Amino acid sequence: MTWALRNTHREDCIDVRPIRLFYGGEYKDHETGKVILRLAYETVSSWRRKDPIEVGSGATIIGKDEFWCERISDEELATESAALAKRGYIINSKEYLVNHRIWEKIFGIDGVKLTDKKRLPLGEGCAGCCFDIGTEKMFCDLCGAYPAQRGVKVDGPSYIGGTKTEK
Repeated sequence: MTWALRNTHREDCIDVRPIRLFYGGEYKDHETGKVILRLAYETVSSWRRKDPIEVGSGATIIGKDEFWCERISDEELATESAALAKRGYIINSKEYLVNHRIWEKIFGIDGVKLTDKKRLPLGEGCAGCCFDIGTEKMFCDLCGAYPAQRGVKVDGPSYIGGTKTEK
């Protein structure tokens, strides 16, 4: 490990290599990371595309609003999202609304049963849920908002109300 840290740099680990974009598919040139590890421990899976865990687990399919269409109507989402916005919650998807309903069933309205979290007045705390996140945290571990600090802009995607927004 010490040798690797002293003798390698970021550019040694990233390269364009022929990898399989899907199992059994043709090899195609693709920018990939962890090149040194892929070479050191070369197996069938060493040269495959890296997908986030939610892709392989099927969670991305469940996360699509089409999955939730039979469970929550567009009108129901709009009505409940507006009501929750007045209480300081940002809800942008049917899946997120279902999760919020479950959360309130377990922890009570506005999380009154939470003993280790403090809900702040509207316009304070996390941008997605108004819970106290201090002044340093960028991610809210309660609602998943990023950036969770109000008025903060980030390069790259943000996540508030269950929706990923590319910047």
